[in-house]
Amino acid sequence: MEIALPSQNRTIAVATLAVLVLGLTLSFSTWRNLRQQQDAFKEHALVTARSIAAGIEINLNRELHLPSLAGSSNAALLLRRTLARELLQDHIKRTDARFIGLFTHNGHILFSSHSDPKALQEQLPTIAWESMGTAGEWSGELNFEGQPLMVLGRLSPQSVDIINNVGQSFTESEPPLLLVGVDMAQHLAAFGKYKRTAILQTSYILAVTIIFWILLMGFLQRQEQSQRLHRLQSFNARLLDHMPDGLLTIATDGTIVAANPSALALVGSQTSVGQHWPSFLTSLGLDTPQQTDQEWTTYKSDGKHLEVLQLALKDGSGQSLVLIRDRTEMVRLEQELHRTEKLAAIGRMAAGVAHEIRNPLSALRGFAQFFSKKLAGQEPEELYAQTMVQEADRLNRVITDLLFLARPRQLELTHILLAEVFQEVHTLLSMDLKARHCVLTSDLHAPSLVADRDALKQTLINLLHNSIGAMPAAGGEIVLASQAETRGIWVTIEDNGQGMSAEDKEHALEPFFTTRDQGTGLGLAIVHTIMQEHEGSITIDSSPGQGTCISLFFPQTHLQES
Repeated sequence: MEIALPSQNRTIAVATLAVLVLGLTLSFSTWRNLRQQQDAFKEHALVTARSIAAGIEINLNRELHLPSLAGSSNAALLLRRTLARELLQDHIKRTDARFIGLFTHNGHILFSSHSDPKALQEQLPTIAWESMGTAGEWSGELNFEGQPLMVLGRLSPQSVDIINNVGQSFTESEPPLLLVGVDMAQHLAAFGKYKRTAILQTSYILAVTIIFWILLMGFLQRQEQSQRLHRLQSFNARLLDHMPDGLLTIATDGTIVAANPSALALVGSQTSVGQHWPSFLTSLGLDTPQQTDQEWTTYKSDGKHLEVLQLALKDGSGQSLVLIRDRTEMVRLEQELHRTEKLAAIGRMAAGVAHEIRNPLSALRGFAQFFSKKLAGQEPEELYAQTMVQEADRLNRVITDLLFLARPRQLELTHILLAEVFQEVHTLLSMDLKARHCVLTSDLHAPSLVADRDALKQTLINLLHNSIGAMPAAGGEIVLASQAETRGIWVTIEDNGQGMSAEDKEHALEPFFTTRDQGTGLGLAIVHTIMQEHEGSITIDSSPGQGTCISLFFPQTHLQES
């Protein structure tokens, strides 16, 4: 069974979006930090180049102005040039500089620390010369002989006197150009290490985040499955607890391991779990059903019609499942349907033959009365004539009862005083009561009810006739009582006659069922029909030799509304 749950798509979407935002934020932050760090390393290399350039200018200016190097002879000029070149080479050895050179504005080489001075000069872009000429300084990265260099080129006014001392002529307005190339290998190595560390840290954080996200998704899915399972279990438990059919689980040794409330209610037991299934049925007066796949075993217990089916569970556990369903209402409806069909057939027959029988029956009764008067005082002829009249009257009553059963009636509901109806019925049956030595009394706790007056009177007459007929020769007592309750009024007729057996009680409401030689079997059937028309009920409580109590229930709420 599928159980609907509140959707967690929103939670999943928020979690996924959070992971994406975090990933993008970390990536952007790492990229920005790397850019800043790269710029910092470049700035450090540029500062180094500027420091070296300043040191070169100071050292050249100091060394080339020594008194021992004074003079303008060729030997002094050559010595100053040689000393300048050695100073540049010494800076190469002591610093990170890989190239140092002095140039004119047109690119003419004055001094250079490299054996091939034009090697770096030729790699400088045109914009470098333009920037040094206009802005006074240019810096950039170049790859020189397979090594990355931070190249600084700038105007060097401090070198004017130095250059003039080695035989060149410069002015303050057009000073020489100083180029310094600083090795960036260490800077790039440090930056590469920092970059790897930053990428590893970012990757680690992203990996942890993704793993956490996966675990979160798994947790949410597990939670959803757990909720579905819990709801399914709760639904199944409620379904089993409230299903109308009983359900028992039987272990392999025959022990009842589970039972729903309906099962206990149907078998009329307070508990069954832990009991042995066959012994449990035996204690209830029932036989153990055969374990089949499709056959139901029918039982009748305490007025209930039960059907039991035992099935083996196909899960390899060896346990079995017992289903118990109450067929009492269904049996009642089937019996009611059978009774209705029977009454319908009787009605059709009665409607067809009533006219044909009553006309000749009236003629026969008239002739019987004539002969009864004609033969008055002549025995046994007078007795025969009176018997014919009585039998004609009895046959006419049978036809009337048949028509009453078959003909639908419209109830005329009125407010009835039970004391008045009791008095009328008592008057009508006074001769019969006297003949059977019976005493009819009343115990009316509910003084009135809403019903059809004629139908109520007919019901009481039929029931009292039956009670009178069930009395022994010595007579007995009949009590007509009434009692009110919330839903309606109970009217009971109780006698201390011979009573009925269980079998007779089961068929008492069927048409034409009677245990008396002179009975028609239609009295209780008519009472049953009247109670159905009132949407009430009839209950028979009787045992052989213990008398009979018939209770009629008249619902009042809906009848009063009608």
